[in-house]
Amino acid sequence: MRPRAAALLLPLLLAAGCTSYPPYWRSRAADLGDAIPISGAWGWGASISVRATALFHVGLGLSPVVCYRFGYEDRTFHGCWHEYSACFPWSPFVVDMGCVPPRPRGSDLPELGSVPLVYRWEVRRDAPSGEGEYPTPWEPCLREWGRHPPSSRETSGAFILPEDRRELAWHDLRQEQGDPDPLATLGSPTRATLWEVSRDGPPLPRDWGLFEGDIFLGFVGVRLGFRPVEFVDFLLGFFTVDFMGDDYKTAESAAPQPPATAPKAEPAPGEPPTETYPLGTVPPPPRS
Repeated sequence: MRPRAAALLLPLLLAAGCTSYPPYWRSRAADLGDAIPISGAWGWGASISVRATALFHVGLGLSPVVCYRFGYEDRTFHGCWHEYSACFPWSPFVVDMGCVPPRPRGSDLPELGSVPLVYRWEVRRDAPSGEGEYPTPWEPCLREWGRHPPSSRETSGAFILPEDRRELAWHDLRQEQGDPDPLATLGSPTRATLWEVSRDGPPLPRDWGLFEGDIFLGFVGVRLGFRPVEFVDFLLGFFTVDFMGDDYKTAESAAPQPPATAPKAEPAPGEPPTETYPLGTVPPPPRS
């Protein structure tokens, strides 16, 4: 399944990421995406997981799942991203099974955070415009080429203990090695530098209002969620009631705006203040 075909599953949610829609309807589409986040996936693997708030996220898997995923999460239409996930009994051994890096030495974080019944590793495109594709399409990769560091995160499932969600940290190997010149002469992509990942990024807020089911069988999968509070916000939004405070504001005017006038410079100590006079008038004589 190609990304263009997968987009047909989410025609309404596409509007949430499109700035050409009026702010009112764009806000309604974004509220719907917040209330009912959905994504489709294609790859390989077999697992199923369920989630209820940040305290309960469990699953079972016949194998880890590696896939492309296409959909809407966290009020942002991310397009297509790469995802690696493992449910119990595979999730406690993700570091040993593949290229997931260990925690940095001296880190006070546990290896997987909370009880590792579900583990997800998500890596999105490397720039807001999404130019280029990653050369490694499936399992986690310790190094990636890109003009910007990839937008990525990891999530470990929860059982009683809250889940752990963190950004992955990407380090510029070219800068760390003291080489400020582009790497094009070494055969790298013309758009890129080389990034290396570590798992010492900042923590992400936990999602306490999300209920979600995720199933992947063979080569395709679907993830469907529901946030009750966001759904109420979606319904009330039709009456311009925005108690979550997340609606888009009125679009900025495209008409050219007059240039801002620079503030008058303050005179130096001991100097008389400067004054301006209309064209064609004669300034008064200086005071004695």
